[in-house]
Amino acid sequence: MPTLAKVATRSIATLCVALSVSVIAVAVIGVIGAGSSATLGKEIAGDELASSTATGELARDMGTSYAVGEEAFLTANPALRSKLLGWLYTTGIPATDAEMATFEQLNAADPPAQQAGIEQFVRQWTALRSLLSPTSVATHPMTALAADLSADYQPVGTHLDQLLLEQQAVGHSDQAQASSNEAWTAALVIGVALLANLTGLLILLRDVRRIRRSLEPGWDQADFVDTLQLANDEDEAHRLLQRHLERTLAPAAVVVLNINNSADRLEAASPLPVASPLAATLRGAEPRSCLAVRSGRTHTESSARPPLLPCPVCGPCNGVSSCVPIAVGGQVIGSVLLIRPVGHELADEQRIRESVSQAAPVLANLRNLAIAEMRAATDGLTGLPNKRAVTDTLKRMYGQAATTGAPLALLLLDLDHFKQINDVRGHPLGDQVLAKVGAVLQGVLRTGDFAGRNGGEEFAIILPDTDIGMAVQVAERVRTAVAEISLPGTDVTITTSIGIAGYPDHATTPERLERLADAALYVAKRQGRNRTEVAEPTPADIARNLADSATIADPPTIPDSPTTSDSPTTPDSPTNGDSPTIGDSPTNGSADVPRSRPSSRPASPRG
Repeated sequence: MPTLAKVATRSIATLCVALSVSVIAVAVIGVIGAGSSATLGKEIAGDELASSTATGELARDMGTSYAVGEEAFLTANPALRSKLLGWLYTTGIPATDAEMATFEQLNAADPPAQQAGIEQFVRQWTALRSLLSPTSVATHPMTALAADLSADYQPVGTHLDQLLLEQQAVGHSDQAQASSNEAWTAALVIGVALLANLTGLLILLRDVRRIRRSLEPGWDQADFVDTLQLANDEDEAHRLLQRHLERTLAPAAVVVLNINNSADRLEAASPLPVASPLAATLRGAEPRSCLAVRSGRTHTESSARPPLLPCPVCGPCNGVSSCVPIAVGGQVIGSVLLIRPVGHELADEQRIRESVSQAAPVLANLRNLAIAEMRAATDGLTGLPNKRAVTDTLKRMYGQAATTGAPLALLLLDLDHFKQINDVRGHPLGDQVLAKVGAVLQGVLRTGDFAGRNGGEEFAIILPDTDIGMAVQVAERVRTAVAEISLPGTDVTITTSIGIAGYPDHATTPERLERLADAALYVAKRQGRNRTEVAEPTPADIARNLADSATIADPPTIPDSPTTSDSPTTPDSPTNGDSPTIGDSPTNGSADVPRSRPSSRPASPRG
């Protein structure tokens, strides 16, 4: 996902850079265009200046013609008059007519108001020219022509000066306007380019944030998958799935439902919301009660629009509920129920499906692992924990008792004459006896007690927070319950012998505790079976316990005791001092008999 984010960000950045380059290119082209426009404006202004120049030349020629004509009319020298009039007719008036034609051409595109002034100026020149014509000279006296010429030229000169000033003003105004347009156009183009770049930058930042925001669920999903691999068991994986969906789809109430195949029930594998109707609908619910489990596909319900077939599990929930099945290999092992005030968007539904599909194989593996571990630690005949589980549990409970200082009792049970049942009645009946004993132990013991099969016909019971007196009571209750077992169609009587050892009264290590309980069991066998015996440590055991309490190294072995006789010894009978003696305990009415315990069992079967 991070790589995808980098690629997407780089792509958008490249796109925005390309956009910026394009905008800059457009800006450059705009500046060039503005320059061209300014050049054209300057040309137009130049034309205005040329028109002003032509007007000036026209004024000069017209003034010269007026001066020469006036001098010709006023001179008394006929030769000079003839010369002046000759120049006037051959040079002055034709030059003025040519300048007038040029002037009219340059101002042909002027506004109507200016055109009217120019037409008036042309009429004034025409009237002035008629006074200078040979016809007028031949028919009018010179003094009168001079007076008329002076009178007619005065408004022409005034009008000409006015036109000249107007032309120059217009030319300068156009040139200034062209320069102003050029600067304004360049500033506009630059401003547009800057605005385009700023817009591109804002688009880039917005798209980057949008991409990162859209990729955040992917990062959360990757984090969920990585964390899911660390789950120790199925319950922890269920809680992880619940928290992940509640965090990414808030506000949403998430409940993980699990199928208990052994009980054929649908149960909540994660905590239920407060005051949720699921507490009632899941009570006694079967897997087929959930429509998502039944159909194998997502089932959605809304209180605003009741479905054709409401789900018995999530139907009473308010809001919009969406239930996604957890399927592995075509088998549905549970479902995930999400309840929200409003409906799920398409992206949310996709996220839910991804989370459930990624969690499904992990949940299945954890379930299979738990089943395998349970089977590896369970005796298949009795359903009780096997020898390995007994050993591990004894060490664990012993460690807890040593930490808290609470008492702990270990009971070892051995069925009496079980070998005869197998030999005479057959192994199927013997298996039936073992199974019934396992059921009795599960029914008689307390919730926190532990019972397991040590192997063969021997069982072990571990009682936490139980002293020796309470352990004897439990042992007697177990012994009585075993004696009440009946096998239909047979007259077989089942009894058991029990040996008891406790912490901290008898031993300070689990190994020594088990040896003393086994020794007490052996004494119960020797004393007639169907009885309970309590171990009693020897002075050597007491010394070892004290040494263990003082963190002194534990001796590697416990010295053996003599086993020369099968008959019980009296308290005064000689021993080697290292063999433990087993104290008296209340039994089924037998007299108190002092007992001794060898460290190893005789070669003959216990029976």
